[in-house]
Amino acid sequence: MNQLDRKEGAVSQLAQRSRRYGAPMKNDRWLLNIVAPNFEPDTVGGAGEVMIQLIGNFLRLHPNVRIYLNENTATFFPQWRGRIVEIRTGKMRGNAAKAAAMLRLGVSGKGLPREGVTWFPFGTMLPFHFNGKGVVTIHDTLDRDFPLCVPFLERKLRRFMIPRTLKRCAVVTSSQFSQERIRWYYGVESTVIPLAPIPLPSPAAAIVPAKPHVFYAANAWPHKNHEFLLRMWREDARLREIPLVFTLGSGLGALGSSIARCKAHGVEIYITGRLSRSELALYYQSALCSVLPSLYEGFGLTAQESLLANCPALVSDRTSLTETVPSDYPYVLPLETRVWTETILALRIAPKQDFRKWASRTTWVEAAGKYLEVLDEVRGA
Repeated sequence: MNQLDRKEGAVSQLAQRSRRYGAPMKNDRWLLNIVAPNFEPDTVGGAGEVMIQLIGNFLRLHPNVRIYLNENTATFFPQWRGRIVEIRTGKMRGNAAKAAAMLRLGVSGKGLPREGVTWFPFGTMLPFHFNGKGVVTIHDTLDRDFPLCVPFLERKLRRFMIPRTLKRCAVVTSSQFSQERIRWYYGVESTVIPLAPIPLPSPAAAIVPAKPHVFYAANAWPHKNHEFLLRMWREDARLREIPLVFTLGSGLGALGSSIARCKAHGVEIYITGRLSRSELALYYQSALCSVLPSLYEGFGLTAQESLLANCPALVSDRTSLTETVPSDYPYVLPLETRVWTETILALRIAPKQDFRKWASRTTWVEAAGKYLEVLDEVRGA
């Protein structure tokens, strides 16, 4: 079997436990540190959303928590006031500045914890002095599988930091696909804890295209494969009756010229920028469908987000995306422009369905509880 092939539905024995997580853990006195000075809400991706959801539930289930954030990020989370420890990193605009700041912090360890059990949500942040008990989350091995999709400095930082991190920490990941890739590249086992859909509030009042649109909520990272959609709309005039809506919250990146070419062909393209959760709900609910034509995903939260909003999600059959939806979900598609084009056109005349039935029933309380089990086991090891 090709190493990129997946087996469905398998998770580690630890992640399958059936205990109830509705109340705080009995053994809640040990200190849980959450170390994420590299987290920047302005450029948050799926891993950042996961961290936010888990922290909210950690605070319900395990009250002895400290959260280590950089001084800019700390201002975005007043609800965590009293739990946040600010880490001075300086400006981290751009990949070079961020990599340098993390390297300095790794060497100095200034302000970072030296006691308790520590969770590193982003895989590559581990102070050099750390010799404690820790758990690291690695959602993907993108830098190994698609190295050219990762900025040079970030790729080098991952190559240096992840192997040394894995020598000192237990590993959690979010899909069996990623578990297999971590085993393949690093020779270590990881615990799979599937993620939950992130709930959306009631839709906000906002301006959306007058016609049902195709919606892609993603930043402009190369592996998100926006070019696949742009090529479809350029090459097939039938699609030009359907507006394309991209969020591209961190900017156009390298997509500017391709978007301009599409517009020159008469394609309606809207760039929303970063959306609030309530605005996101509106864009899903007014869409013909959402799309996730990724070359690579560690999990694919936006597909579940779309289904919760009763919006059909078209997803590629690559990497972990086959685990994100049930095995009989009808819109897992090969990355062939003809297949995607005909599927989108067919949705225009398809009868209404309840797509919420395809959404995962996993909750963030359950996911947080399973994380706490792993952390507690590491504490007692």
